[in-house]
Amino acid sequence: MLLITTLAVGAVIGLIISTTGVGGGVIVLPVLTYFFGMNALMAVATANLLSMLMKVTSSYMHFRLGNIPFKRAMLVLGIMLPSTFLASVFVNYLGSLEQYQQQVEWGINALVVGAIIFSLILFVQRMFFSLPPVVLENTKLAPLNIKALLMPAIVAGIILGATGVGGGVVVLPLLLRYANLSIKQAIGTSIFTTTLLSGSSALAYMQDGHTDIHLALILFLGSLISIPLSKWLLIRMPDKVFQYATLILIICSAVMMLAKLF
Repeated sequence: MLLITTLAVGAVIGLIISTTGVGGGVIVLPVLTYFFGMNALMAVATANLLSMLMKVTSSYMHFRLGNIPFKRAMLVLGIMLPSTFLASVFVNYLGSLEQYQQQVEWGINALVVGAIIFSLILFVQRMFFSLPPVVLENTKLAPLNIKALLMPAIVAGIILGATGVGGGVVVLPLLLRYANLSIKQAIGTSIFTTTLLSGSSALAYMQDGHTDIHLALILFLGSLISIPLSKWLLIRMPDKVFQYATLILIICSAVMMLAKLF
């Protein structure tokens, strides 16, 4: 029964990741913390591995749907990868020192809350206060301001590596704000880039045995069940549905992590 329940949880997580780009910090961290009783460091380590596994299939699906502008995605990845890996190594080292474990636990939770609130502000600003996009006759992407993207992308990499918060909470709003992508392109690009970023972070955390590999694999197998439904929703549902679904998930995550912090 426990195996079936874990597979079902994995299916729900997989559906959310595939359709909204929200994953590691918003859904997986609270699930691992509240339902599987993990501490913050172990939850971050396991969430990064699970995020990488789940997003491999989701990335392929979005690539087939044409939602990933590859060159722009690789540029974002190149900026974020070094800071993500170095942040993971640093947090993993501090967590291995007994005198700093409590501070690391609190620091991770505080960073998660801060990242969620920041992304919520960006997302609300784009949804309700930005000017409507200009519809162009061609399908070329809008010009990219690399200087404006650089520092937010580095900070996003640090947050992802240190907390496991990535796709929907940090990278997705960043792509919408600085990379000039549509919501579906941003979701696809967010999933693709955080697949590799979460993989690099997972490697760093595995060194000291903080990752529950067995649980991550079971949840991943469960996520495969939801792939056909995810593809159907992405094809049939309008952009507004995904925008509001993502917004609701970010708000719920903020409430849950604030409750844990205080």
